[in-house]
Amino acid sequence: MRSNRNKSERIFIIKKVGITILFIAGIVVATALFMSHDAPAPKAKVSQTTSETTPAKQTTESSAEALPDVSPTDWQLVLVSPEHKISKEVSANQLVTVDGGQQIDRRIQQPYEELVAAAKKAGIQLKLISAFRSVSDQTSVFNTRVAQLMSRENLSEEAAKKRAMQTMTEPGYSEHHTGLAIDVVDQEWLASNPSMILDESYSEHTGAKWLQENARRFGFIVRYPDGKEAITKITYEPWHLRYVGEESAEYIEAHHITFEEFIRELTEK
Repeated sequence: MRSNRNKSERIFIIKKVGITILFIAGIVVATALFMSHDAPAPKAKVSQTTSETTPAKQTTESSAEALPDVSPTDWQLVLVSPEHKISKEVSANQLVTVDGGQQIDRRIQQPYEELVAAAKKAGIQLKLISAFRSVSDQTSVFNTRVAQLMSRENLSEEAAKKRAMQTMTEPGYSEHHTGLAIDVVDQEWLASNPSMILDESYSEHTGAKWLQENARRFGFIVRYPDGKEAITKITYEPWHLRYVGEESAEYIEAHHITFEEFIRELTEK
């Protein structure tokens, strides 16, 4: 199973956070750089029965009449995943800079800011860790990993690429290329867990629980839910949100389906 989060990518993300978390930068960077690149991907709690049998049942229960009046070709519903390469990278003039120099598609700036404001009202200070990532940036991270594997394990380039793809997203297949995906945690978690910012254990934290229940109100979904790895091809990431629009987000979360399943339902209606 592939994941777009391994320790190489975490180093890349932590470096981009940089100035915005200066007060813990020394600890974060030092710890991240010390991490081994050869550690396995985060353990996914996969249930084969749930992953393989639930989608069909959910699709049956989800009536076509209840589907939002949207099209799978709408800009906010572009599907990018380990099995779906991005057809066109978001243009630079479509991006807007928000917290700490991170960039997102300008069309989701208002929903994002409303999400942050609502969380703050609930006593949760959200922190944007990573957003838009260009194909070239992903290529740099990926190539670095391949080079390390070739050198450290004496692998051929082909073998090294295959190994890298077990724990990384291949350039062109990352949802971060769309400008519609954000990685967010909260300040309390960030301050207490500087060496494992993006970790599955965040799901038990107050901030993650709030996001799971409330992100949909602003058009965001938890893109890679627990137990759905067989469909998404990505391990559980409670910090990774994806903008799909309010109606679609409410439908997806209410029916407990993945984005992939939602797109399939739209295509089949």
